[in-house]
Amino acid sequence: MSAVDVLTSLQNSFLGQAIGQSNHLVGATAQVFHILGFIFLLAAVIFINLRLLGLVLPNVPLREVSKQPIQFLWGGFFFASVSGLLMFISVPTLYYANPAFISKLVLYGLAIVFQLALYQRVLKTEHPSKVLVWVSVALSFFLWFGVGLTGRAIGYV
Repeated sequence: MSAVDVLTSLQNSFLGQAIGQSNHLVGATAQVFHILGFIFLLAAVIFINLRLLGLVLPNVPLREVSKQPIQFLWGGFFFASVSGLLMFISVPTLYYANPAFISKLVLYGLAIVFQLALYQRVLKTEHPSKVLVWVSVALSFFLWFGVGLTGRAIGYV
């Protein structure tokens, strides 16, 4: 069974059909949650990165400053992921052939691995090295904003 066969089966499933044939407001609502989730995620990433660079609340311990934004980051991640999955299920064969979507998935996977592996370690260190901070901030911005830009490109490719 090929990938296209699996995606076609997913699209023809009860859930895929229900979403695909539903009122257009269902898709629009999913898009709103997707975008809002990603906005929450990016806002947290920006705030934490500004703190890592010492531009925001430099006298407050990093662990203290990052507690709230991390909750927004993971909450935004959850809403963006769930709503994105619902949008995908309705027409997976359309997304599968889109190079911007494939690029988004690759960047999304890398961003998640980065977030869980390196970024969390940097946040747990009260005084990380400047090189590690700059590399972490640069990678964080590149990956998460890359996800957003490639996601935006999906409709145009």
